Amino acid sequence: MIIKINNGYQVEAQKYNNWALQRVTDSKGGRLTDKLGKPTPKTIGYYPDLSLALKAFYTQRLIDDNEALKIDEYLILLDKTNRELSKKLDSLNVGGDDDESLS
Repeated sequence: MIIKINNGYQVEAQKYNNWALQRVTDSKGGRLTDKLGKPTPKTIGYYPDLSLALKAFYTQRLIDDNEALKIDEYLILLDKTNRELSKKLDSLNVGGDDDESLS
């Protein structure tokens, strides 16, 4: 199963409770493909549950959107991002401790 997050990222549910965060576009927005033109997403991390994969996406998005930040600016943005994600996960009833909420 593949869950599209946005045009650039997706999460693939794999065997044995692995969730792979994948980038589907390059830094210029072009689709990642092999020599034959078949889409080939690049896995950037593996996570034990969906909520951690989404948290990694939000952190990666924060990194992608900002080239240079002071540490205090980064920590403020990271805290804001984590609170935003927490609210979204709560509204979807998705948590790392109870995977039954996903079924």
